Amino acid sequence: TDLCYTPMIHSRLWVESPSYRREIFSTCGEDRPLIVQFCANDPDTFAAAVRKLDPATCDAVDLNLGCPQGIAKRGNYGSFLMDDMQLVYSLINRVHTTCDIPITAKIRVFDDLAQTLQYAKMCVDAGAQVLTVHGRTRDNKGAGATPADWSLIKAVKEHVPVPVIANGNIFHNGDVAACLEATQADAVMSAEWLRRNPALFNGTAGSE
Repeated sequence: TDLCYTPMIHSRLWVESPSYRREIFSTCGEDRPLIVQFCANDPDTFAAAVRKLDPATCDAVDLNLGCPQGIAKRGNYGSFLMDDMQLVYSLINRVHTTCDIPITAKIRVFDDLAQTLQYAKMCVDAGAQVLTVHGRTRDNKGAGATPADWSLIKAVKEHVPVPVIANGNIFHNGDVAACLEATQADAVMSAEWLRRNPALFNGTAGSE
């Protein structure tokens, strides 16, 4: 593993609650480089949350635009901001222009390729310096989810001038090379399957 992300942190709670900050965030030297991942739906609150970070503990912040879960729908964050591109632009741009730390973003794809490319380019134009692209739509989730579409990740990689991290279908160590070849991405991310097997990236088999 060459890069670590925190679990998703709720930006408003991070700003308002010292106890939340103590409970939700812990790290160690082995985590570096570390990106602190936030969900947010208000540019001012997001920027305020970022400014409360200790810059000595992390290397960048990430706006999670990929979470498809019901809690994200109820809270209006994650992938449920895909329908409001102006808000997404404002969230990224506010941190990019007012905070002294790099910002990245994680997105999902649309059914329509042109819309996906527009969305990715808008995130970069707003200031995202790295894009992580999950190759599934917002509705493609859960037990019945179909495989992530690596061809859409490749199309994004060819369309934007920043590093792209591919996400989706990384179940085993061997999937890493296959994904990099198929997408031409700069790196791959695994979340759920890395939780099941923390040694995934070094090729060690985990328990079933």
